[in-house]
Amino acid sequence: MESGRKYFAQNEPAQALACFTVVSKRYNEQMDNEEAELCIRAMNNSACVYKYFYFEYIEAFKLFDTAYELCEKHGFIDFQPIVLVNLGDLLNDYSINYGSEKIKTQAHGIFEECMEKAAKTKNWNLLVTAFFNLSCQDLALDLQKYKVILSKEIPDSTSDLSYVRLQYQGIKAYQQQDYAKARSCFTQQLQVISSKWTPERSTIASYINIAHTYEKEGNTQQAIESLHKALEIAEKGEINDQTAAICQLLSTIYKQIGQQERATAFHSRYLEIKEEIYTNRLTSIGELSYIHELEKEEKKAEQMAIRNKQQRQLLIAGTAILLLVIVFAVLLWRKNRLLTMAYKNLFEKNKEIIRIEQQEKQMRKDYEEKLSKYSHSNLTDEQRQTLSYRIRDILEAPDIICQQDFTLAKLAKLTDSNTTYVSQVINENYKAAFSIVLGNFRIKEACRRISDTEHYGNLTIDAIATSVGFKSRTSFFNAFKRETGLTPSEYQKLAAAEQK
Repeated sequence: MESGRKYFAQNEPAQALACFTVVSKRYNEQMDNEEAELCIRAMNNSACVYKYFYFEYIEAFKLFDTAYELCEKHGFIDFQPIVLVNLGDLLNDYSINYGSEKIKTQAHGIFEECMEKAAKTKNWNLLVTAFFNLSCQDLALDLQKYKVILSKEIPDSTSDLSYVRLQYQGIKAYQQQDYAKARSCFTQQLQVISSKWTPERSTIASYINIAHTYEKEGNTQQAIESLHKALEIAEKGEINDQTAAICQLLSTIYKQIGQQERATAFHSRYLEIKEEIYTNRLTSIGELSYIHELEKEEKKAEQMAIRNKQQRQLLIAGTAILLLVIVFAVLLWRKNRLLTMAYKNLFEKNKEIIRIEQQEKQMRKDYEEKLSKYSHSNLTDEQRQTLSYRIRDILEAPDIICQQDFTLAKLAKLTDSNTTYVSQVINENYKAAFSIVLGNFRIKEACRRISDTEHYGNLTIDAIATSVGFKSRTSFFNAFKRETGLTPSEYQKLAAAEQK
C-alpha cells in the first residue's frame, strides 16, 4: 500500500496500480477486519488510478462500487463516505466530459449525502473534500445547500479548508455579478492550495474561474491570459482532460472575438487531445493486461484448490497440448515464411534469366547484322590478324581502357586504323559490340581490384566502378551482373571469404 501511494504521487500509474491490485486481490471473507479494510482501501486507490490516469470510468466505477458494498458489509462506516465521495467525483467528471445532466444530478446527490454524513460524524476532512470536488468546476452551484462549509465548528487545520471557503465566497460573488470580488477570491486560492495528491488540478481550476470573471466583464485579453496560465500547468503536468477543456474554452473565446484562425487551432488541439486520451486508453490495455491476467490466475488457483488429482492432470495435459499447438503453429509459420522467400528468390532469378536471354538474342541479331554489314569489307586476312592483336593488347591494358573518355575512335587511333575496321574485328572476334566488349574488360579489372584488398581495400564499390571507367552506378551493376552472374557486393563477400 505504501509503495502504491508513493508511485501514485510520482505519477507512475502502472506501478501504483500493480501494488494496489496485489493487495485488493487478496481480499477474502475469512480475513480479519484490519486486513479486509486494507484490501478495500486498495480497491478504492486502484479505482483512483483508473480514473485520474487512464480515464477508464467503467473500470473505476466497478471498483468504487465493490469497495462501497464491502464497506457496508464489514461495517466500515468511516471509510464508506470516502469511497462515496470518490464515486461522486467520478460521476461529476464524467458529466463534465460528456455533457450529461442526468449524471451530474446523480453526482451532486452523492456529494450532498457525503457532506451530510460527514457533518454528523464531524469528519471535517471528508466534508471539505466533498465540497472541493463538487464546486471546482460549477459556478452555478446552489450555495444554500452547502452553508455548512462556513461553520466555525470546522477546525482551521482542516486540509484545503481555506481553499474551499474562498471557492464558496468566489462562487457567491460570481452569482451576484460582483466579478472583481469573485476574482479576488479565486486569486487568493492560488496562495492556499494544500491538496495532497493533485495540487495542479486545484491551481488550474482557480485560473479557469479567474478567466470566467474576466470574460463576464468583457475583458477577453485577461481571460485568455488566465486560460493560457492554466494550459501551461495542465500541459506540464500532462493532465490531458484539463488540457482539452482549456483548449475548448480558448477556442470559444477566440471565435467570439473574431480570431478564427486561433479558434480553429485550439479546436484542433482539443480534438487531438481527446483522440490522444482515447488512444492512451487503448495503448494502456497492454500496460494493464497483466492485472487482468492476475485476476484470471487467482480465480484458477481457487478452483484448482478444490479439484482432485485427475482434474489437475487434465489441466496439465491441456496446457501441454496448447504449447504443442503453439510450437507447431510457429514452426509452420516459419516454414511458410521460408517457402515464400524461396519462391520470391526463384521468381527473381527466372526474371533475370529471361532478361539475359533477351539480351543475348538481341546481341546475336546485332552481330549477324554487323557481319552482313562487313561482308564487302576490303580488310585482308593479314590486316585483320594484325589489327586483332593490336586491339587485344590495348583492351588488356587497364591504364588505357579504364579512362572514362576511352572510345571506339581512340581505340582506332591507337591501332593506326579506322573505326569501321576496328568495329568489324571486334564483332568477329568477340561476337559483341565495342561497348559490350569494353564493359567486359573493365569488369574483369574491377573484379581484380575488388579481390586486391592490399592496394584497393580502402575503396568502396562505387569508387572502384569509377576507377575502371564507369560513369554511373547502374551501368556498372548491370555490366557486372551480366559478366559474372553476381552483384558487386556478392562478389566482394566471396572474394573476402576465399582470402580467409
